[in-house]
Amino acid sequence: MEILPDKRDLRIAELEAENARLRGCLKERELYCAKLAAQLEQALKRIDQLERQLDLNSQNSSKPPSSDGPKQRAQRKKKENGKRAQGAQKGHPGHHRELWPPEKVDHQKQYFPTNCSECGLELAAEDARGEPVRHQVFEVPPKLIECTEHQRMACECPGCGHRTRAKLPEAVEKSGWGPRLVGLLATLGTLTTDTRRQLDWFVGEVLGAPSSLGCVQRHLEEASAALKPGFDQACTAIQRAEQVGVDETGWRKGRLPHWIWVIQSAQAAVYRIRSGRTKAVAQEIIGAPGARIFVTDRYGAYSYLAAERHQICHAHLLREFVKMSELDGEVGQIGKKLEVMSRELQGKWARTNADEIPHEKCVIWVRQKVRPKWEALLKKAAAHGKAAPAVVRWLLKDKHLKMAWVFLEHPGVEMTNNASERALRGPVVQRKISWGSQSNAGLRMMERLWTIAETCKRQSISALDYITQAVEALRNEAPAPLLIA
Repeated sequence: MEILPDKRDLRIAELEAENARLRGCLKERELYCAKLAAQLEQALKRIDQLERQLDLNSQNSSKPPSSDGPKQRAQRKKKENGKRAQGAQKGHPGHHRELWPPEKVDHQKQYFPTNCSECGLELAAEDARGEPVRHQVFEVPPKLIECTEHQRMACECPGCGHRTRAKLPEAVEKSGWGPRLVGLLATLGTLTTDTRRQLDWFVGEVLGAPSSLGCVQRHLEEASAALKPGFDQACTAIQRAEQVGVDETGWRKGRLPHWIWVIQSAQAAVYRIRSGRTKAVAQEIIGAPGARIFVTDRYGAYSYLAAERHQICHAHLLREFVKMSELDGEVGQIGKKLEVMSRELQGKWARTNADEIPHEKCVIWVRQKVRPKWEALLKKAAAHGKAAPAVVRWLLKDKHLKMAWVFLEHPGVEMTNNASERALRGPVVQRKISWGSQSNAGLRMMERLWTIAETCKRQSISALDYITQAVEALRNEAPAPLLIA
């Protein structure tokens, strides 16, 4: 007799199959939930990162002050001396316009009192006594430019009757503008960051000379050629300097991104424009390091420099500490302490450079009081792991700790890279106005103009006079003037 399967066994099999299916669904659901949780965690981290970026400003990052919005400007922390009244402070030496010596004065007018201020007796010019009180008024004459017409005369030969016309001197024939006008244009285009159209307007409307955009550009190119020897002199001087600062910022060649690199010392500043911002470019700009001391920010392209001769900028570190102080918890509290300590350090070092505090006394204070506490706070922050900013772990590496205190071992070395940043302010303004260069020749022109203008300032010589002399030398095929004595 055939035995029929038990209905209960069939039901058990169905339930086991359904249970297996549900277990599979549950496992898939768990995997899906885990995936969603991971995505949520990643999204929250990204939101936190973006919110921190929104809070970045010139006080807690390397962003320039001009990038701050109205809200950020209103929230800027005031300096310690922010309660001072505006304008010159009591005891501050005044800045007064100097009088020209008598031999430079073009016109002179004399005024005599008509009556005695005491008794009223009538006075005459013959009664004048003592030196006059001088007051000078400067005015722009109606005609600011002079024009010299060069006429090529023709003479007829009495023998054959042929007429021969004279040739212009080569220096005159090369241009319709004189060397000083070319020097003025180059100076205005660099120091005042005027555009080509503004220079064209100035020559035509203010000076009253015929001008065009093409004429302006042609003479700026002439100035660029004239300034190459001076540029080369500045490059040589930078290689001989004991201390240099290096920095970089953006530029453009047409639609392509480029970078302006500046390497500067107390005597000179050299600008280079390159298509890259890499270690290889930094090595090209710097050249052989030699025994020079370098001051830079923490950009990785400079990491190849020897730590014992490489000072990192404490102004950049201060901004990192300000950003760290805005974090929650103990890490934020440590950031506040580091910020206060950094401000005190930079303030005392500035007073030391101003000879208000003996140098050796300040160095001892930094070594015994500041540096140990500074490093202890960094280690305390690093104990929080990833909750601490990356700059904390970066600074605690032996090489980077050395780089933070190089200025203590070498008198005269700056603890910030502010001088290099100031040297780039003009080019940054020019970038925003002009949108960069359009050709390789344009890149070389800007390099030379910036280099000459900034180096002249550091040499305490007139950029206008130097460029004028350089153009004259080029036209007369004479040796270029010395930029650095």
